[in-house]
Parts: sequence; structure tokens; C-alpha cells
Amino acid sequence: MREHDSLRRRTKALVTAALTAMAAVWCLGAPARADAPATYYLALGDSGAVGVQAGRGPTDEGYTDDLHAALKAHRPGLRLVKLGCPGETTTTMLKGGICSYAAGSQMNAALDFLERHRGRVRYVTLSIGVNDVGCMLDGDLACGVKGVGSLLTELPQITAGLRAAGGDAPVYASMTYYDPGLASWVKGDRATAIASVPLLDAFNGVQRAAALVGGFKVADVSAAFAAHDFSTEVALPPYGTVPLNVARICAWTSQCTRGDGHANATGYRHIAAAFLHTVT
Repeated sequence: MREHDSLRRRTKALVTAALTAMAAVWCLGAPARADAPATYYLALGDSGAVGVQAGRGPTDEGYTDDLHAALKAHRPGLRLVKLGCPGETTTTMLKGGICSYAAGSQMNAALDFLERHRGRVRYVTLSIGVNDVGCMLDGDLACGVKGVGSLLTELPQITAGLRAAGGDAPVYASMTYYDPGLASWVKGDRATAIASVPLLDAFNGVQRAAALVGGFKVADVSAAFAAHDFSTEVALPPYGTVPLNVARICAWTSQCTRGDGHANATGYRHIAAAFLHTVT
């Protein structure tokens, strides 16, 4: 009996020692898991890039926020960096003068960020230029022409410069614009509403050309807003039956109700959907 007890004690001791040694190997030998480096979505541009809505400043309900949420579902570590500036034009984006940046301008801040995080920026979106010629989209051709020169020369500088700084790692995307001028329809001025569409097309042609120069994809927001569809008619209280393009401007922006062309939360979701379709 004593030999049996002694054998049992020795066996227990050996098992305990073995388990202790194994635990030590697991604790000391297993490498610590390092957190994966953060990746980024860099959002650039004007008030749309920071989610400005009528009567409100920048919000977290803009297209960049919605797009980030959709992208993050598949890239959990993706961080959103907003450098946009309400009221920004192509000139002020390059030279500064509206919002304050340590680098002096939004463009310099973007280039600095891309260079410091080279290889870790996954997406770059840009919405800029509408403030250069915004009055043209409202039907004031003479006013809008003044901004066309700067738009034609500076927008390609912006897209090409961003691509050069960021390299091939990010997906770059800009956008076509919707047409606030269509709101003239519900004010009884159908001629101005109709005339605004070819002006929008000319502006979006510049957007597409600049995107090509910089290797950007283009989110077709104009198509999402059905900018050319005067033939499909829908009911839109309190305006009655209106063309689909007019209805979407009234429902997705504040242009018809407040004379403010910024998208509302619904409009921004549709803009985000257009970007998502483009970058994925």
C-alpha cells in the first residue's frame, strides 16, 4: 500500500511539473500579437465632404460618414480622416484662405498626410469645384463663367498631385454633381430648370476630365439624382406631379424648401451609395 501511495505521489508530481513546464513554454515562447497598422480613408473637398446640411455646420451624416461605415464593415480597422472645408474652391484648396491648416492649405495637408502614411491610405475621395461655378448651376451663366478658368487649370493639378503623393495603394474617386437649378421648376420657372442641365453637363465634363488626368474613378452622382430625367413623372407633395429629376432635388436636398443646395441625410446616403459602387 505504501509503495502504491508513493508511486501515486511521484506520478502526480511528474504530471504537475510537466504541466508547469508546458505553461511556461506557452507563456514565454508564444510571440505577442501585434496590432495591425491602422488604414485610412482620406476625405477631401468642400462642404459636402464634411456633411454640411441646411442650417447646420459639418455633421456626421455626410456621404463620407456613410461611405466610411460601409467600407469599415469589410475593413474593421479603417479610420476616416476628414480634411474638407465648407466653402472651399479649387483655388483656396491649393492656396488656403478659408479653413485653417497647419500646412497652410487643404492640399498641403492632404499631401503631407498621404506622404506620412504612404501605403496605409486605402481610399481618397474628393468633391471640389462646385463653389467655383455654383452660381452657373443656379442658372447665372455670366457669374459661373468667371470660375471656369480656375476650375479648368486647378482641378487637374489637385487630382494629379494627390495621386503622385499617394501612389498606387489608395483607390481614388471624385464625383459628378447633382443639379440644384432644377428647383426652379417648382417655382414656376421651367425654362431655367431645363437650361440648367446642359450647364451641369459641362461642369461634370470638367470633373471627368480632371479625374482622368489624376487616375481617379468617378462616382456618378448626377445619374443617382436622375439629372436628365424630365420624362418620368412622380407625385411630390406639396408640388403635385413633377419630373423625377426635380423630385429628387426637392427630396434629397434643401434647395426647394430653403434655397440651400446642400444634400440632406437622405441625399448624402445616395451620394455615398454612388461612391461605394465606384470604389468597390
